[in-house]
Amino acid sequence: MIHRTTIVGLLGAGLAGAVLATAGLDARASSAQVRAVVEAARSAVAATATAHCEVPCGIYDDHAEVERMRLDAITMKKASAQITTLADSVDAASLNTIARWAMIKEEHGRKLQHTVAWYFLTQRVKAPKDLNDPAAVEAYHGQLAAFHRISVAAMKAAQNLDPAATDELLAAIDAVAPWYPAAKAGADAGTAALEHLALDAGDDWRTAP
Repeated sequence: MIHRTTIVGLLGAGLAGAVLATAGLDARASSAQVRAVVEAARSAVAATATAHCEVPCGIYDDHAEVERMRLDAITMKKASAQITTLADSVDAASLNTIARWAMIKEEHGRKLQHTVAWYFLTQRVKAPKDLNDPAAVEAYHGQLAAFHRISVAAMKAAQNLDPAATDELLAAIDAVAPWYPAAKAGADAGTAALEHLALDAGDDWRTAP
């Protein structure tokens, strides 16, 4: 199996090549039609660069994704604290640093929401097959509510500097963490079939290479 780092490197090289190619086209563009194609290509590259793999590759590490969300939240918490500390200064250097910390908050807030929407809600949370099963429906609704809580908390943590906002975000992440435990020693975390409410025995493509 190709190592994940190798795959990421190849994808990165391909995307970089695409960007350079569109830049070259842009330099030679002499018509509105060509410029429109170049802009469309750039948009496609940008979308690809931020998209999580949704093909049935079977390479998943739910626990690692939760830990990454926690790191994003902790980063936002530190950014808020730094902005608050620097707010007492009005010199150019402090204002520049405040702006950079604010951008970091926004970036990690979006990363969190992206992970929730593109990884967990579309690939790990699954609607019950039997909508007449009250227990299954209740469990599904509980999962949706839990991930919705993370997305809303990420938005609020990005919008303000109150430490309570990032505390709520961390609490929301901690609420779903028990559903995605670390893989047992010796297991391949990327392909191990983790027991979870969202999965069932019929999801062979989720764990097969």
